[in-house]
Amino acid sequence: MAGTLYGTTEKGGSQGCGRESNYNDCGTVFSVTTSGTESVLHTFTGPDGSNPDAALINVDGTLYGTTAKGGVHPCGCGTVFSITTGGTENVAYSFNGHHHPNTPLGGLLDAGGTLYGTTYGGGGHGEGTVFSMTPGDRLKVLHNFGQKGTGWNRWPRPPGRAGRGKGHVLRHDGSWWSV
Repeated sequence: MAGTLYGTTEKGGSQGCGRESNYNDCGTVFSVTTSGTESVLHTFTGPDGSNPDAALINVDGTLYGTTAKGGVHPCGCGTVFSITTGGTENVAYSFNGHHHPNTPLGGLLDAGGTLYGTTYGGGGHGEGTVFSMTPGDRLKVLHNFGQKGTGWNRWPRPPGRAGRGKGHVLRHDGSWWSV
């Protein structure tokens, strides 16, 4: 990965967005060398996610990210995905809405091989969650926003960095601090 930068675009790509018809394009994963050569590694199509809205993270040579929309469930509630630097994309988790976490608007954090993230909606109170998952494993809800004093429906900050709105932030060591 030395000499190459990786990122996402929320829109764009060469394909329509399937059931996500309110958008023309679902977004991409791209690479850019430090000399300026760009390559599109993956174009989202809807069922594999759409509208990635956060930075990628590198976990042992595989990139991980989230999409705010798309996925295999009718709600199109977003995904956690992995992609190799060669462009092979895999949906690690497809959010399914209702009382389950949905709409991940923040990035992921890797802490010892466990991925942590936040969602804008869903969960036990319908106001977003903090979740964890081990690559290749199931998603686990660690916290449901919307309980008295815990924040709600205000785009919880992505773990480990400043973001939109108010909420709680998960530190690298697994402890919480609130803002």
